[in-house]
Amino acid sequence: MNGPVTGEAKQMIPGTPRADTAGCRRFWTQGRRRLTISRVALGAVVLLSGAPTNAQDTGRVSGAVSAAATGAALEGAKVLVVETQESLETDRNGRFEFDSPIGIYTLLATRTGYRSHIRTLEIVSGESLSLIIRLDRLPSQFGEELVVVGSRSQRTALETPVPVDVLSVEDLERSGMMETGRMIQFLAPSFNMSSSAISDGTDIVRPTTLRGLGPDQTLVLINGKRRHSSALVHVNGSIGRGTAGVDLNAIPASAIERIEILRDGAAAQYGSDAIAGVINVVLRTGTDKTRVNFNTGQHYAGDGSVIQASVNHGWEVGDGGFVNVTAEYRDRGSTNRSGRDPRRIFNFLEQEFGQPELSSGTLDPREATYDRLNHRYGDAESRNGYLFVNGEIPISDDSDFYFFGGLSERRGESAGFNRLPSQGRTNVLIHPEGHLPLINTTVDDRSLSAGYRRRFADNWAFDVGVVTGTNEFSFLVSDSANTSLGANSPTEADAGTLKFEQTSFVLDFFGTTEWGFKRPVGVAFGLEYRADGYEIGAGEPASYIDGGEFDQFGNPAPAGIQVFPGFQPVNEVNASRHNLAGYVDLELLPSDSFLLGLAARFEDYSDFGSTLDGKVAARYELSERVALRASVSTGFRAPSLHQSNLASISTQFVDVDGDLVPVEVGTFRNPSPITQVLGVPELKEETSTSFSVGFTSRPRPSLSITADLFKIDIDDRIVLSGRFSDVIPLIGPLLTSIGVGSAQFFVNALDTQTEGMDIVVAYT
Repeated sequence: MNGPVTGEAKQMIPGTPRADTAGCRRFWTQGRRRLTISRVALGAVVLLSGAPTNAQDTGRVSGAVSAAATGAALEGAKVLVVETQESLETDRNGRFEFDSPIGIYTLLATRTGYRSHIRTLEIVSGESLSLIIRLDRLPSQFGEELVVVGSRSQRTALETPVPVDVLSVEDLERSGMMETGRMIQFLAPSFNMSSSAISDGTDIVRPTTLRGLGPDQTLVLINGKRRHSSALVHVNGSIGRGTAGVDLNAIPASAIERIEILRDGAAAQYGSDAIAGVINVVLRTGTDKTRVNFNTGQHYAGDGSVIQASVNHGWEVGDGGFVNVTAEYRDRGSTNRSGRDPRRIFNFLEQEFGQPELSSGTLDPREATYDRLNHRYGDAESRNGYLFVNGEIPISDDSDFYFFGGLSERRGESAGFNRLPSQGRTNVLIHPEGHLPLINTTVDDRSLSAGYRRRFADNWAFDVGVVTGTNEFSFLVSDSANTSLGANSPTEADAGTLKFEQTSFVLDFFGTTEWGFKRPVGVAFGLEYRADGYEIGAGEPASYIDGGEFDQFGNPAPAGIQVFPGFQPVNEVNASRHNLAGYVDLELLPSDSFLLGLAARFEDYSDFGSTLDGKVAARYELSERVALRASVSTGFRAPSLHQSNLASISTQFVDVDGDLVPVEVGTFRNPSPITQVLGVPELKEETSTSFSVGFTSRPRPSLSITADLFKIDIDDRIVLSGRFSDVIPLIGPLLTSIGVGSAQFFVNALDTQTEGMDIVVAYT
């Protein structure tokens, strides 16, 4: 190479086919894009026309166009030879290739939403020139971003047959939020992240919902791979009661390049849990700069201060490879929006021996000096540390090795319900003025994905990989006591551990084929094997034991440490299951205006059987500015191992004649003696049918509008039952024998219908 070559023209690009001239022409004939010849030729040189040419007077130019920030291939980018005005478009992998007569030329690469790129190159007789062209993103316009979810062929958000939102890194940063879940809540329609208080572990792992459905009815992906759920089941009166969803805040915001949200039933495409839709978190790939961020702030009330610091850096590896690493720390202080406690705190004074008689109902003088701000109602205290990595290493021109994953640790402190000295369950020997028990949680999250991608047969590729993840949730109760141990009770105790782990092996094939339509058919199919595991580890004896002591009123004291009695040895479980799935996904273009998507998926579970689901989605362009879209699909959600195996005892406050009365509530697994007596059946999968219809419009280049009506019918929905008290003759003796006042359990109890409309108007 002797002539002037600007930029990175000398770099080889992975995946660029090295075919002969005839093979190159076949590629463009069979692929999704076709070669276009300008009507005006400014010179006598003929490029890309396929006309006979002396091979000694030509050279080959090949390469790929990608986004500079993310490294994502850009399909449909125009590559123009300025001197001759000859142009072509890149394929689905961002690649282009042509033969050219020798000479010096100016090459122009353009794509909507990106800055144009110009370089000079010299074509040398009989030589091949490989180019890497990276385009910088212009300020985004809604709907122009390429997406992964909703269509296995690369399409922009407005071109998909189902509603998809794309939240760029700029959008996330401008939200003003510091937690991933909160960022999405402020930007995406139909997504909500609720706050909880006095809800045990739910104070730390906040439930999220999409389209009004449960946290476990939305599938979460990272880089297109399934993300494991949290080990925690929300069992108190919070949003998502009885579910275990994915902890989005275990993913550091500073590691995210963009977030794609598919608001449509997609179980037939992606598997269990995708009844409400899919959230795909795409990690950073950039290698161009080091990003250091520091944020701080607090509420106007003077509490809830937050300090967040992060650093992100990427390194180039080989030709086109990268390793991107993110470290983040966030410290969030607690908030308190509770009012003053209006209740009487202490017992009435009683006459002591030898003292003058007291008038009836004499108040304890400590009532006047007691601090009545004795509750915490607001955000829990939380300290978080993260380390995430995302990488891709070229193996050859046609193959890559990829990996990504991360570690996160969260330590939280939340409060329970204040224990008064006038209550029998309060250990007044240790806390004579009552106490506010605290729940200290440690959430450890680990994940790793690795795989191998290879391109073959011009327009086909396969991806084989493994994804594994673990979430471990530990409880430590402090500023408390086990009243049944009397003066010998410790004030803190380890209450036990929950653990969930998931490993998936995935093999995917995707490409295009000719089936007699006007354009090639996009085809994707594959297999997935997944293994889940769920464990409950008992706490230390002081957290659950019945010490046999009596309370201050002479009654048997309740067993276990106050606020969260620990998991007992009888609650321990180590359960597992596996499933095998196969799917096929087709995307047809019968005409330039009509897009049709078809998908089917079969899954077989080791614990409840098999299911077959399908989906049909369509999009029709009425004009260049307006398109209609619709979909119908069936779906399912397998009962989680949490729901099938959770067993615990928690203290819940129940309204009795206007007073909040603490009751020990037992959650019992299916089957157990309690559920067998009540005739509760084994859990089975939830099934759903989803309908969606809407339109997209771009009346002006800077204005886009989408509106989608949806209806989701779910049968046999799994819920956590109401409380069955010990006064019921069938179960009363069983509950009394283990010191429990009420029982609850999981059951397929409801058929629900959810309807709504999402409207998104974006103006830039």
